[in-house]
Amino acid sequence: MMQKVEYQNNLTNKRTKIYTKKHHETIEDLEKLLEKGVPDLTMSEIASKLKISLRTLYEIAPSKDQLILMTMDNILKRLGKHALDSVSNIQSPIEKLEQYLIIVNQAVGPKFNIFLKDIEKINGSKKMADYHENFISNYTQKLLDDAVKINEIKKIDTKAFSILLGGIGREFLKEKNRFLISNSPEESANSITSIILNGIKN
Repeated sequence: MMQKVEYQNNLTNKRTKIYTKKHHETIEDLEKLLEKGVPDLTMSEIASKLKISLRTLYEIAPSKDQLILMTMDNILKRLGKHALDSVSNIQSPIEKLEQYLIIVNQAVGPKFNIFLKDIEKINGSKKMADYHENFISNYTQKLLDDAVKINEIKKIDTKAFSILLGGIGREFLKEKNRFLISNSPEESANSITSIILNGIKN
């Protein structure tokens, strides 16, 4: 059984039940706006660009940091759900894992470059990122355990490998590493992941 990962977004927990259709439309529009780089905008400028009142924006989030954090969290959860749905019909644990990791590694791909540029400066971003990384690592360990049981892969320390595989993309995304590698963080993560998985197959 996959270990339960705890993460509480206080904003979501407290405010989800008051969301209206207008709030949800605003959140969708905000995701599109973030692609152009919201971190340099004030709450008033964001409200103006979204053509909504500042009051509506503050009903969604009490600060710009919380607004960006909530939006990024939603995007990553949607990507994670897409990854799980995409591999649901694959029978082989190792093949399921290969496809799953390719999809979740998109979180460090070009589409998210602007989203993630200043995310580390936002209060609460590490906790959010840790939650998503831990979920990936736990799901990875479950699939590796399943693969060991049916002799698809060698008998390995599945916890160690799951920690490594779950954090590769995030490691390459760090500024100190991002400019040292030849390929993008996503391409590098997929390349290393493929080498690791091929190396433990029977």
